[in-house]
Parts: sequence; C-alpha cells; structure tokens
Amino acid sequence: MEQNTTSTNNNLYSLSIRISSDGFSLSVFDESKLLLTFKKINISFGKLSIIEIVEIIKKETQLYYRNINLIYESDIYAIIPDSIFKPENASDFLYLQHEPVKNDQIISNSIPTWGVVNTFTIPDSIQNALHQVFPYTTIQHHLSFFLTDNIKMQSADCLYIWTRHKMMDIVVIKNGKLQLINSFSYQTPEDFAYFTLNVFEQLMLDIENCKVYLFNAETKTNIKKTLEEYLSVISSQ
Repeated sequence: MEQNTTSTNNNLYSLSIRISSDGFSLSVFDESKLLLTFKKINISFGKLSIIEIVEIIKKETQLYYRNINLIYESDIYAIIPDSIFKPENASDFLYLQHEPVKNDQIISNSIPTWGVVNTFTIPDSIQNALHQVFPYTTIQHHLSFFLTDNIKMQSADCLYIWTRHKMMDIVVIKNGKLQLINSFSYQTPEDFAYFTLNVFEQLMLDIENCKVYLFNAETKTNIKKTLEEYLSVISSQ
C-alpha cells in the first residue's frame, strides 16, 4: 500500500485490513485514529488459493505498522454471554442459528467490556493465509471490532447501525446494557428504515430520546435522508 511516509516512521501508524465478500480494503490511521489513507481492492478471496491470498496481502502490506487489525465480515455469527460460553461448545452455539459451511473455520472473539463472546466462521483458506502473514494478530469479526472500537458503555439508550453492501448491522444499548445485535438484508432505503423502526417497536425504544448513530454511510445519502424522516440520526465515521 503506497504512502507518503518513510518505513522508519510507519511504526507511528495503524493498519486495518477489512475482508468482505467482494474484496478487501486497507486503511491507515495515525495515533489519534485519524484516517490517513484508504485503498479498496476488488478481489474476492473466496475463489483464491492460500498461496494466492498470501501473495496479494504481502504485496499490499510491505511496510511495518505499530498495530494491525484484521477484520473479517461474516453474516454467520452468534453473540453468546461469556458466563455460559465454553470454547469446546462454540460450534453448538453457532449452528443453533446457522447451517454449517464446509471448509469454514470457527473463531471466537471475547468482548469483556460487554460480557459476551462473538463466535463466527471464516473460510479455511483465508484464515490460513492471514495466519501465515500475521501469525500473532487476532482475526476479529467486523461486529467484534465495531463493539470494541465504536460503542462505549453509557446509561443512555442508543441504537448503532453499521452499513454494508445490502446489509445493516444493528446494535442496541438499553438501560446501559447490550440489548440486541442483529443483521438485516435490505434492498432499498425504505427497507433500511423499516428494519430500524421495527427494532424500535419490538424493544419499546423511545423515538424522541433514543439516539441513532449511523456508521459507514458517507456515500449512502438516500438511506440517511429516508431514516431522518422518522428519527434523529447522528452520522459517524
């Protein structure tokens, strides 16, 4: 990944690698978490061999960084209270909600701040390639990273939405506790607003007082505009 800094100074910066079904992206941040550079690569890892994935990642990450985040987007996940979670039962929890996928590995992220464990799947080829290039870096589910990096403990009721391509992830904090984490597939801005309002109704949230934070929607102006017809929306990076 090209940058305007020398390799001796790169240890001041952090690199985030986010892998999704349609490719992967690289983001470089400074010490204050300000985004410095961003690059999107439209190559789907799902159809590549381990060797091919390793070669691509190495080509794009030749410099040294102070910190590296590996983030994998997966719709196959389960949020489990850490009080009942046991590593040997991770697949049982996960497959209560999802069908097993051949050649997928199961990874669990502990999120102690919220008292939960996020268990998810990742293709074996991607997991092995990432381990070869970054053997000491934990692979995080995108919602694990979202919970840890963007959502702070607070007493106010809040609803957080992370937008993806035709998918939306909703996290609800109610009475200071993690109340809901769920993902929905949408096609139109109206679908997006419907799922959001349905969460308000099902959890009996106060439309006037519950704040809505919308993330990763800088280019999705129609979604934000439609949602603002019903709710007060706060845009976040």
